[in-house]
Formats: sequence, structure tokens, C-alpha cells
Amino acid sequence: MRLALLAIPFLLAAACGGDDDGGGTALAGIYELASWTHNPDGCDAEGPAAFEQDQYTHVLVKHFSFFGEDWVSALTCADLDECRTKAADDDTVYIEHFYFDGGGDTEGWTGKSFFLSVADTCEGPVFEYEMTGESGQSIEINEETRTVSGVPLDDMGDCDEEAAYEQAADLPCEELTVVSATYLEDI
Repeated sequence: MRLALLAIPFLLAAACGGDDDGGGTALAGIYELASWTHNPDGCDAEGPAAFEQDQYTHVLVKHFSFFGEDWVSALTCADLDECRTKAADDDTVYIEHFYFDGGGDTEGWTGKSFFLSVADTCEGPVFEYEMTGESGQSIEINEETRTVSGVPLDDMGDCDEEAAYEQAADLPCEELTVVSATYLEDI
């Protein structure tokens, strides 16, 4: 059985470098992690503190542009120095847990990904993210998880991305992760 992980279409280019002009979002900056919760039983309310809350202290929000593709990433950091290093590094495209390629500062940044097992069809979790916030104040990231099954393979033998997202759109949310952080400094 193969596993398919779709982070973003340009994942293979990630190690080749990137450029951040800081102009992609007014939310760009370093934030201090306030909470990271996970509700594995539903999406009606936040859950208890998640494992990640003890692993990370800061979040870096940074705009990336690479080969005509633009997105905003919320990068996790084990300490403030790690975030400052990532913020200053314009030669690396960081692709981590939260990336947003839709929306904007006013309506909220959106993104999605999936982690599906591949056999005759695909099944597994589909993640949808939304980041909202106030420039110079705070951000909140909400991740909703839905499980799909029976997703067909495309012509290349991989999971059909659009079919997975279409199926997920009609399913109820099963798990909710909420990340809240307070603005610390500009990048």
C-alpha cells in the first residue's frame, strides 16, 4: 500500500529556494503561541491542549512566492531564535503544517491538504485550514478534518485531488484543531 501526501502542487520545488518580499499579508510576523488545542471527537468546541502546545513556542507567518505561485505559511518554531532564523532565510521555501493559498487578510486565509492511503481507491483524512487575525495583534488557525473513502485514482495512478476535496466538502467535520498566537515582532 502506498501513501499519498498532498501538501501543495509545488512540493517538489520546495528545496530549491524562495523569496519573501513581506508584501503578501499584513499578518506577516512572529507570534508567541498562546494555545494549541485538538478536539478528536467533533468540531462544536475546542478540545484540550494538544501535544504540539508543548513542542512549539512561536509561530512565524511568512509570505512565499516561487515560480509564479504565492502562498502564506504559518511555520512552527521550537523557540524564538528558530523563528527569527526562518524569517531571515529567503533562500528556502518552508513547507510545514499550515499553508494558505486562498483568501486574504480581510476574509481569512484558506488552504487544504490530504493524507490518503492508496490501493484500488484512496481513503484517509482531508484537512481544511483557515487563518484569521488582526495585524500586529494575534492570529487564529482552525483546522477541520474530514475522512474520505472510495476516492478514485487519476490517470497517473495517484489519488484524484479534486474528487477527494469534493467528497470532503459534503461530509461533517470530525476533528478540530485550533492554534492561537499573540503578535510579538515584525519580520
